Amino acid sequence: MLVHLAIRDFAIIQQLAVDFERGFVVITGETGAGKSILVNALHLVLGGRATEEMIRKGSDSAEVEGVFQLSSSRTISALEDLGLADEDWFRVRRVVSRTGKNRVFVNDRSVSLATLVRLTDGLVDISGQHEHVRLTDETSHLEILDAFGGLEKSRSELSASVSAWRQVSRELKQSMSLRQTRAERQDYLKFALERIDTVSPHAGEDEELDRERSRLANAERLREGLVEASDLVYDMDSSAVELVGRASKLLAALAGIDPNLKAYSDQLEQGMRILEDCAMEMGRYAETMESDPQRLEEVAERMGALRGLMRAHGPDLDSVLKRWAEFSEELQRLESLDDSMEQLQQRLADTHASAMQIARRLSEQRRQVAKGLARELTDELHSLAMPHARFEVEIETGGDDDLDETGVDSIRFLFSANSGEPVMPLASVASGGELSRVLLSMKSVLSRVDPVSVYVFDEVDSGVGGATAEVIGKKLASVAALHQVICITHLPQIASFGQHHYVVRKETVSGRTRSLMVKLDSRKLRVEEIARMMAGESRGKKARMLAEDMLSPNRART
Repeated sequence: MLVHLAIRDFAIIQQLAVDFERGFVVITGETGAGKSILVNALHLVLGGRATEEMIRKGSDSAEVEGVFQLSSSRTISALEDLGLADEDWFRVRRVVSRTGKNRVFVNDRSVSLATLVRLTDGLVDISGQHEHVRLTDETSHLEILDAFGGLEKSRSELSASVSAWRQVSRELKQSMSLRQTRAERQDYLKFALERIDTVSPHAGEDEELDRERSRLANAERLREGLVEASDLVYDMDSSAVELVGRASKLLAALAGIDPNLKAYSDQLEQGMRILEDCAMEMGRYAETMESDPQRLEEVAERMGALRGLMRAHGPDLDSVLKRWAEFSEELQRLESLDDSMEQLQQRLADTHASAMQIARRLSEQRRQVAKGLARELTDELHSLAMPHARFEVEIETGGDDDLDETGVDSIRFLFSANSGEPVMPLASVASGGELSRVLLSMKSVLSRVDPVSVYVFDEVDSGVGGATAEVIGKKLASVAALHQVICITHLPQIASFGQHHYVVRKETVSGRTRSLMVKLDSRKLRVEEIARMMAGESRGKKARMLAEDMLSPNRART
């Protein structure tokens, strides 16, 4: 539920902080006082679009914050997945700046707007007068029916099946397009593969050739260096071998005095043998260092051939070899394209048949659910002072070509308010007041299965009054037994049913208008506000007596 809403420099609200409680919360106030601004601020908390026009004149930024006590396992799980969990609390803060640097915080951590929208999905249900328009939009009727029937699992299964069918369809279209250019592509692949095969490179060959070229180009310098190094180690006077040998003999003689020196003598002798072996190896290697112009030319030609391949398919030899494998695989696919397309066509038929089977099953479930929805909504409308109202759900099931993620059904709500009148599409027969009651009936019915914890009603009582308003107030109070209900209303009959009552007022300070929101925490204050709603500012004793009666604990609340 919503436990706290704080607003700063938003529209005509300079500073506002409100704590909300469970149950039925009513918000009243004169027209233009700023009641609906609260709903706009809540929309922003839930991820709605932010605009510079929201910022109070003279301020650089606006800020709204909402704190929710969580009961939805889905939201809690999403917060945990993102590392944003804070026990059972969900705190959202949005800052809207004139510089365009808008920020979003969840539990004091900066997040993206997309993350906020994901986290708040299904947290609050806001119904305003625009909902009347949505009710007449037949595209929404399918969603309402499925929500009532708890058909989310079937919808999810169908969506996955349709997605698989469409993926196969895309693959088949790609194959058909590819077949049109297959011959030209095959010619290119064969040419590229033949060129690579003619050179027949192997991994690392370019590096090996580069080292060989360097040796061949510097053969004389390498030979001379090896000979000189061998002489220094072994052949010349005072060579390293001779000096180490003399040191070893000296220590061997001294070992007769100190036996510990024998180990040093042995190590030097071993080192002398290693030096002798190394000198001999260098000598033999030096003999191989001869200029070979023909081989150097061969290496240069081979490197040129490899570079040609790398320019065409590079940037390096590993890339050339990778491209060879890819070209070979693609050529094989093209050569077997006809067989592959036959398989795809069979898969397309199979996946479409599977999706249609699920869609048909979902259609049957909807027909069963539709009867229950029509019956319950009709009963609800009867309880809302429409004793002759009838509500029906029309389902038109299409064919194979109509399949999409929602199935093959078109849903339309039909309504009749009066006895003897045929049911007609909701958009064509319902008045504003009737639409308000249809909307409330739907919320009442759906509230029994809806995981949303907060319902907000923004002046959905338009076009009703008197006894009907009394019935609507009772209905909202009954919905509040299952959900927190926040209702902005102009009707005293509805406001009197609230468990918690707030009033929004405007005041002018230093030539600036601002909105205030005050909780009416005493019976006297509530009587005054209910009386004002009935009789205006000129309210008198009679209006106060009526307000007292409306707030009487003996009044039937259900």
